[in-house]
Amino acid sequence: MQQVTTHVRLEPYRYIIGILVAAATLISCCLAPSRADAQAQASSTPDYGRIWYEKYCTPCHGPGGAPGSAVFIATKQPVDLRTYVQHHGGKFPAGDWLMVVMAEPLHNPHTEVWQRIRQDEGGAEPAIGARGKVRSIADYILSIQAK
Repeated sequence: MQQVTTHVRLEPYRYIIGILVAAATLISCCLAPSRADAQAQASSTPDYGRIWYEKYCTPCHGPGGAPGSAVFIATKQPVDLRTYVQHHGGKFPAGDWLMVVMAEPLHNPHTEVWQRIRQDEGGAEPAIGARGKVRSIADYILSIQAK
């Protein structure tokens, strides 16, 4: 009996296996949220957002989103967060919101507040809890929009 040796080229399969492993990892991360993610989701309500807004945002933006000392750079007009969605074509600009609140260039007036939110969160992964607080604040801002 003659033995036949077959050589399988694994190179094309390594790429496919790599993609499948990456996809499975992403899916498992999405389907099994961490404890911190669950806490962020649980605290993502307008009521919690109001608490965080009052702590971190009221000094510049005023109580209830009413104009405070914050002004738009270009127009020098007061920022009224009650009309935030209206000024963005009727949609909440989540990407813009995150960039304004969490971006860290030196000229960003929110950098100090973002750092304080992260510091107050402490723990092993302060950014996760801090992002949950910012999300709660966004939910609160959505809840106070002028009709």
